[in-house]
Amino acid sequence: MESQTKTCQNCKEDFIIEPDDFNFYEKIKVPAPTFCPECRAQRRFSWRNDSSLYSRVCGLCDKKLITIYSIESEINAFCNKCWWSDKWDPTDYSVDYNFSKSFFEQFDTLVKKVPHMAMVNDNGVGSVNSEYTHDFSFSKNCYMVFCAWNIENAMYSYYLIAGKNISDSLNVMVNNEWIYESIQPENCYQIKYSHFAVNCIDSSFIFDCRNCSDCFMCSGVRNKKYCFKNEQYTKDEYEKILKEYRLDTFSGVEKAKKEYDQFILKTPRRFAHIIHSNNCTGDLIINGKNSLDCFNVQAPENCRFVVNSDTSSESYDLLASGKNSECYEGVTSDHSNRNLFGVFSWKSQNIEYTQHCHSSKNLFGCVGLRNKQYCIFNKQYTKEEYEELVPKIKKQMNDIPYITKKGIIYKYGEFYPSELSPFGYNETLAQERFPLSKDEILDKGYVFQDNVQKTINKETIIPKDLPESIFDIDNSITNEVLKCIDCGRNYKITEDELTFYKKMQIPIPRRCFYCRHANRIKRRNPYKLWHRKCMKPDCTNEFETSYSPERPEIVYCEKCYQNEVI
Repeated sequence: MESQTKTCQNCKEDFIIEPDDFNFYEKIKVPAPTFCPECRAQRRFSWRNDSSLYSRVCGLCDKKLITIYSIESEINAFCNKCWWSDKWDPTDYSVDYNFSKSFFEQFDTLVKKVPHMAMVNDNGVGSVNSEYTHDFSFSKNCYMVFCAWNIENAMYSYYLIAGKNISDSLNVMVNNEWIYESIQPENCYQIKYSHFAVNCIDSSFIFDCRNCSDCFMCSGVRNKKYCFKNEQYTKDEYEKILKEYRLDTFSGVEKAKKEYDQFILKTPRRFAHIIHSNNCTGDLIINGKNSLDCFNVQAPENCRFVVNSDTSSESYDLLASGKNSECYEGVTSDHSNRNLFGVFSWKSQNIEYTQHCHSSKNLFGCVGLRNKQYCIFNKQYTKEEYEELVPKIKKQMNDIPYITKKGIIYKYGEFYPSELSPFGYNETLAQERFPLSKDEILDKGYVFQDNVQKTINKETIIPKDLPESIFDIDNSITNEVLKCIDCGRNYKITEDELTFYKKMQIPIPRRCFYCRHANRIKRRNPYKLWHRKCMKPDCTNEFETSYSPERPEIVYCEKCYQNEVI
């Protein structure tokens, strides 16, 4: 089959479906998409809320809990202990499929009836002292950490894979310890304000540095010690420079950040961080093979449009999913085969349109099931009944489609409409990657959450009265209520947090977690590609890169980058 140009029914822009794409859709027996890749991603992202947290009570035991579902949400949230218990049965909520109504209308009703986990984590089971976490497992002593596993003593971070003593960081790979304000460190120790540091020790404000120790404000440096702005110094000279910057103070760090941002523009960047990979496009890809338009993935093979994934193969359009094969349009559909249109459904095979179903197979349109097979809308069927009924439902989905408020048609093969998400658009990852104003959100027919739980105007100390240096902060700060200098939101400093800051000799933050995270996201390249030429004079190489043409960075092809930096 040849390439075909389609018009996205959401944004009305043209997009191309390649022969390999058609082969994949045919293999898993789904129709070709009617949304372009960007709109498909936006739709998936609108179904994932990571860090907008609320105080509620468990719908079963009435104990207080923290949840991703707001007070206004129609979702019935259970604490994890109750959700995994045998005190309730998800099949009690089963219904017969109604062939006179659209699938998505009926499924939305089921989603609102069946209890959900308040937070998707294993706190109290596989993890310890980690209540304020989501999409999180096998960890210890963590607070406000999202999408992480095998972590100990971490705070205010997103997407962590194995490490200890980490705060305010993003995309932290394996074997890291004592990390602060860093993006994509790997095998590092005591690193602050870094980007793409590998095998580095006792360094701060470093970009794309490898095998370095005691380096400050460096970019593209390899195998160095006591370097400042890529220049070699003696140990005494280096320590004198560090002392002059006063990185224990808030003003000292702010000054260094501005200087660092300008300095790193002078060093050429590789067009993409694609390491040990073959025939891959995207960014932040390690050990990949034949995977296109993928971002922040490890060991993908024959994948496309996959984001934040680990070891998936033969899969398209996944968000935060790992160890999958032949999966499509999923949000955290882990350890599965042929998991289509799943949201937090794990360790399953041959399941379609499921949410929070685990260790199951042969499900269609189910919510909250565990260790089940041959179920439709949570109702048990025989194998023969199931195999006869599912094709009829798929046909009915095409004959009686769901039509959104904006007239978009949803037949079999579409992911869930954003307007049916249990979250306000502004609560979700969609707002992070595809930001919209309140008016734009409402105009598109999505929900806007006006009542995001937060505290304001309760501060007991104002920012200008905070001591500049961490050395002048005592334990009394943990009794104070602080005010974010950007958004005005109140926040507190925990005892563990203060211990971390003192150990790392860094000033306490003047911004709340949400503003700090937003600033980190701005420093990370977007999950989008532009076709560009190498900026090395006389080089004619072209590539796909996440650096847009109007950005100021110097972007080189791999060959020129290796010659210049390595």
